[in-house]
Amino acid sequence: MFYKILILISCCSYFILPIKVFGLEPTSGIVCYSLNEKQKTEFLFKRNNDNIFAKAFKRINGNFIEVGNVVGRKTSSFILFEDNSVNKNLDFAWHLDEVTKNLKPYILSKKNNELIILPDEQSCISKNFWY
Repeated sequence: MFYKILILISCCSYFILPIKVFGLEPTSGIVCYSLNEKQKTEFLFKRNNDNIFAKAFKRINGNFIEVGNVVGRKTSSFILFEDNSVNKNLDFAWHLDEVTKNLKPYILSKKNNELIILPDEQSCISKNFWY
């Protein structure tokens, strides 16, 4: 008898008190390690309405901050994305080889003739970020 009442209450609450449940999908990204400096850098990529990577974010002080756009991509080959946090006098991008997961610095253009020290190449692994 108790089970019948419990089933009746659960069925009634299902129709009377509908509960909405939302699921979040992970965001694709990479975790990269510079072999010379033993430091870790994390990037994630957000897709636009056409489901194409459009924006690049970098973890700075524990939070992901937008650092630029994805300026080039060939599926399963490479991603070229801006990183405006490296140097303000430089249009800078990273070239990620999606096969080897090597991340290399790439200069798009210079704003002056100042000597620029580029970040080291990094080795990366894919990671899904939930936030």
